[in-house]
Amino acid sequence: MKKWLPLLGFGLLFLLWWSVDLLDITNPIYFSSPTETAKEAMSMIQSFSFWLDIWATVQRVLLSFFFSGLIGIPLGILLGSSTKTYTSASGALDFLRSIPPVIIYPLLFIAMGTGDNSRIFTAVFGGVTVAIMLIAKGLSLENQTIRQFYIAKKVTRTDIFCHIIWYQALPHIMVAMRTVVSLSLIVIVVTEMLIGDVHGLGTRIQNVQITSNIPDLFVSIIFVGIIGILLNQGIVILERHLVFWKNKTST
Repeated sequence: MKKWLPLLGFGLLFLLWWSVDLLDITNPIYFSSPTETAKEAMSMIQSFSFWLDIWATVQRVLLSFFFSGLIGIPLGILLGSSTKTYTSASGALDFLRSIPPVIIYPLLFIAMGTGDNSRIFTAVFGGVTVAIMLIAKGLSLENQTIRQFYIAKKVTRTDIFCHIIWYQALPHIMVAMRTVVSLSLIVIVVTEMLIGDVHGLGTRIQNVQITSNIPDLFVSIIFVGIIGILLNQGIVILERHLVFWKNKTST
């Protein structure tokens, strides 16, 4: 029964959407009914360009996610493994976290041009900041008594990291990566909308201003949500295998 509970939320959303259409609350020129959206979806799915748009966006998101993890995870562990280090860096991290990544996009756009690099680095800026913050803060709050005990026993720092710090950090890494993948998707789609490329869901959404194809807009928005769910669930599945003790303690 619990497995089907998440579908209840989708059912309520669809019911709300269907009700708005039946009650004729909105202007039909700027609103797409479920039926119109379904017809447009069937047409778009058969279009090769639509799948190119999806692949372009997903590819950028995955690259942003990869580089955010590659940079953010080691730095987060490094800062979080020492309470003093985290405290000294927390002010700078709060400052960077307060800067919306999209704000720096114009600067990177000027420096790197209109290609994917400026979009990806904008997402990486936001992803790295969030990853460091969540991992470092979570790790700094972990019980350090165990670490101090093994340090006193002259255990090597490599062993302490591999057998204690890494496993303490792993749950926080998974939480951070789920946040990063969602943030990466948002930033990539927004930057695609700001400066259109040949392909990308953000570019497709931005083109609605020219074509006024509202059903196309609805389908594109729905697929952005689907991509977000699939990427997030991929990390959830990975978390179940890596953070295996968490599942055991919760049952």
